[in-house]
Amino acid sequence: MKLWHEIKEKMLCFPTQQVCEEGAEMTYEDLTVYAEVLAEQMRGIRCCAVLCRSEMAAAISLLACFAAGITAVPLSWRYGEIHCQKILDRIGPDALMTDEEGRLHIRRLPGATFRASSPRPALIMCTSGTTGTPKGAQLSEDNILCNVADIADYFAIGKTDSILIVRPLYHCATLTGEFLLSLTKGCRIRFYSEKFNPPQLLQLIDKYRISVLCGTPTLLGMLARFNRRQGETLRHLCVSGECMSPAVGRQIAAAFPRAEIYHVYGLTEAGPRVAWLPPRYFADFPDCVGLPLRSVSLLIRKENGQPAARGEQGMLYVKGENVMMGYYDDPGMTRKVLCDGWLKTGDIAEITPEGFLKIKGRKDDLIIKAGMNIYPQEIEAALRRDARVREVMAYGYKTPGGQTQIGLQIAGGFSSVDEVRQLCGELLPAYQVPLTVELLPELAKNGSGKIRRRRAG
Repeated sequence: MKLWHEIKEKMLCFPTQQVCEEGAEMTYEDLTVYAEVLAEQMRGIRCCAVLCRSEMAAAISLLACFAAGITAVPLSWRYGEIHCQKILDRIGPDALMTDEEGRLHIRRLPGATFRASSPRPALIMCTSGTTGTPKGAQLSEDNILCNVADIADYFAIGKTDSILIVRPLYHCATLTGEFLLSLTKGCRIRFYSEKFNPPQLLQLIDKYRISVLCGTPTLLGMLARFNRRQGETLRHLCVSGECMSPAVGRQIAAAFPRAEIYHVYGLTEAGPRVAWLPPRYFADFPDCVGLPLRSVSLLIRKENGQPAARGEQGMLYVKGENVMMGYYDDPGMTRKVLCDGWLKTGDIAEITPEGFLKIKGRKDDLIIKAGMNIYPQEIEAALRRDARVREVMAYGYKTPGGQTQIGLQIAGGFSSVDEVRQLCGELLPAYQVPLTVELLPELAKNGSGKIRRRRAG
């Protein structure tokens, strides 16, 4: 229970600091006591899933699992019942912690199939895809503690800050990079468990004088568009979860001029944080994710397996104490991504001439059209230069004749698809111009406010 003891020790340095959600408030000291009381009720449990409507309740439940020394599996209602059931079926936990009856309680589950690894994982964080079999990244206590310490080393927040957590703890970036980090730094924490509502969030930021906010480029970009001289208390913004175009980065910076902006990169399998861009470089390099964390090593390999030089693209590999133990009950998939301690991220990247890491996109998203390699993010970044574009997503698809073509979904201030096609013709080279264009009121998003991306195929 090394994880719990270290987190608890840091929390008790700030015993009167508060964790809040709507009308509920608890001090850090109360939170440690409540977590340990719940932990006593979990004797005999090896693995517990956490599924709560309230993110504050989910936070208490996860701390109780850490205090009990058992494996926790975070779930989120925001992804729907079917997705949650897939994870339960895949992992087979002994119990479920839920707040469905208006209070936290532990429900033992029949037919548990969970098989513990050695050493015991503290967390099994499942991928957020809504199709196929979920992959469960097993994170040890040391994985988590290392990543929290590395983030704390550069993220300049502290006991005078208030953080608003708007994404579910189901996400590793939220759990590690926001909640656990804030506990160790002594921040006042406020959870938001409702559906994403930009005007309401901006009102909460003003009402509670929120100084720290983390989110995807999509989420923060939407807040920037709705901002009308609000959010002036924000001092630290952290952007992660998607490739960000320079246009969106500039939009966020203009909307919140008093905030330092940290553009960061990570993935669940790395606990999650891998790299960060110091805020002083954001204005000049908004589409870069900067430098590796203190405990992290990076390697970019070309298709021939040789290391890439600066400016050359290749597959990104990551190594460090934060890298997962492996996928739950899937040695085959684990061997595909872990080799000699290196994690194959699946992201295509490069090191810029300035020495910063830049993510080009997921290899799975790559569109190969007539022999040309096209990253959807390149198309999206070009189109976002037009002020009418609110949201955009490019993808590849196969025609009935077997040819690869480009599709586009877009939301914004357009009166017709023809206007969008004209814009594409003006801003894109011919080989990137989409054949199919859908003009929508809003693009579909997952539970964290991230646009649901179609895979090339």
